[in-house]
Amino acid sequence: MKLLKVAALILAGLIAASVHGQSRPNLILISVDTLRQDHLSIYGYRRNTSPNIDRLLRSGTWFTNADSNVPLTSPSFASMMTSRYPHETGSTRNGIPMLEGMETLALVLQKNGYTSAAFLSNWPLKDHISNLARGFELYDDNFFEKRWVFFNDERDAKDVTALASAWLEKGPKPPFFLWAHYSDPHSPYLFHPGFVFHEPDKPDTDLQRQIDAYDSEIAYADNSIGILLDKIHELGLDQNSLIVFLADHGESLGEHAYVGHGRNLYQESMRVPFGLSGPGIPRGQKIGNQVELLDFAPTALGGLGIPAGKTMRGRDLLPQLKGEAAWPQHFLVYFETYPGAVLGEGAGKIVNLKKPIWLGMKLDELTVLYSVSGSRWEMHNLATDPKELKNLADPANSNFIRYSDHLLKWYKSWEQSIALGRTDALSAEDKQKLEALGYLNQ
Repeated sequence: MKLLKVAALILAGLIAASVHGQSRPNLILISVDTLRQDHLSIYGYRRNTSPNIDRLLRSGTWFTNADSNVPLTSPSFASMMTSRYPHETGSTRNGIPMLEGMETLALVLQKNGYTSAAFLSNWPLKDHISNLARGFELYDDNFFEKRWVFFNDERDAKDVTALASAWLEKGPKPPFFLWAHYSDPHSPYLFHPGFVFHEPDKPDTDLQRQIDAYDSEIAYADNSIGILLDKIHELGLDQNSLIVFLADHGESLGEHAYVGHGRNLYQESMRVPFGLSGPGIPRGQKIGNQVELLDFAPTALGGLGIPAGKTMRGRDLLPQLKGEAAWPQHFLVYFETYPGAVLGEGAGKIVNLKKPIWLGMKLDELTVLYSVSGSRWEMHNLATDPKELKNLADPANSNFIRYSDHLLKWYKSWEQSIALGRTDALSAEDKQKLEALGYLNQ
């Protein structure tokens, strides 16, 4: 009799565990490369670039004051997936993979019984030069389609959607984690038929054509994202899925005499779209409190009822966005960036291996930036100078003295212990691909 009772208890426990595991929400991450926040309609952009992204964000909660911690693709995703800074993950540049042994979102979910798949589209996210595949059962980085006319192979937005949709249609065992990453806004920008923006009153300059093409890329990616969202709804997966939308970093489009990303830490490169929807997430809620991409993994895990990883630095934002806890009155965000190049000019040697080129911090409406390579300081008040054109750095300014001292103290606390992944991961093909993306010899 006792044996029967014990067996019954064990069986009941197994059933309960199984039901609990299956009752957890799925996690769907939709990310877009190089997408600045202020070029989406929902964030006030004058052009209708993002009707489907807008629809997704309005179905839940979105943040208007979200910042990336590093404006480079592979370092940013390594930082997001671990909720650690680039100087801790070892991935400081595109082409230098994350260290082995890092605790990632995918690994935490794997330990909790999640099925997982990732469909990538940008060369720096290839597993052998990012080390982001750990924890994924399927990490599809096998793309060889020419997205651009010249030498570079990437996966088009429609193909990301087709692959992700096909995987969903097969009925992956729940709960699952799906990551679909779109790269179409990344330079060099293309005009897509049916998604062309042109204003006759705007000057016909090379920069304006680049902006028009950049917006065309966003709209093209948005259309494919809309098809994926429709598939998610058709399959009824939106009823039990936490859906997160974000970008890895923004893009400078002529501001500060620069087009691209990674070389500075101004807000056009750092402020990103970020939002989530699904069971328990308030609908139609816009939040202006400061958040950062380090918060992504802990928040996603919180939405799934799973504790954040032990080494994760970010916050679970759910108690605040649900109104169960107060937002902090002040919140400090740190930035860092490194040369996009892994190789030096000509000789192919790695240069400035660990040293960042810029550091930054943001507190309320102030940004403080330090050029490590140029020993130059900047401070900007975003409330009165949102384009960061007026440099307030002044040794006689007490705020500048206090904040610059704080930033330097933060840097000195890890300057001598910067982690570094493998520096020999790049093949000759990788070097050609990254050069086409503008990441080498710069």
